[in-house]
Amino acid sequence: MSQKVSNRKIIFVSNDEDVVTCADQDRLQQVLINLVDNAIKYSAPEQPVQLVLEKREQQVMIHVGDRGIGISLPHQNRIFEQFYRVDESMTRFRDGTGLGLAIAKSLIEGMEGRITLRSKPGEGSIFTITLPVWNPQL
Repeated sequence: MSQKVSNRKIIFVSNDEDVVTCADQDRLQQVLINLVDNAIKYSAPEQPVQLVLEKREQQVMIHVGDRGIGISLPHQNRIFEQFYRVDESMTRFRDGTGLGLAIAKSLIEGMEGRITLRSKPGEGSIFTITLPVWNPQL
């Protein structure tokens, strides 16, 4: 959806293994759209956004990465707070309410998961969603 609207290249990487998680499909889609849209917004038009799906033991991990402007360490500690906005003289990115990542965190935690960030200024960011693998025996 984001790729069609933005005309940006989005690369999806996964092995051929079936991965099933316990999650609310609509809310997970909402979070992924937010993360992909942010990656598109904060990276150069020629840079693709990458989604990587992997399974590690009893966890499903979805990584949304970009090669964009990145987020400095002091901001990384607060990026999931409500209304928190990173503004380092980037006035062209001032649209939005500062709620997207706070909502994403709340939704993922409501699915017994977590969302984390790894970022380096000038090199990009990777947001990782971790959710439990679906176990029908429980």
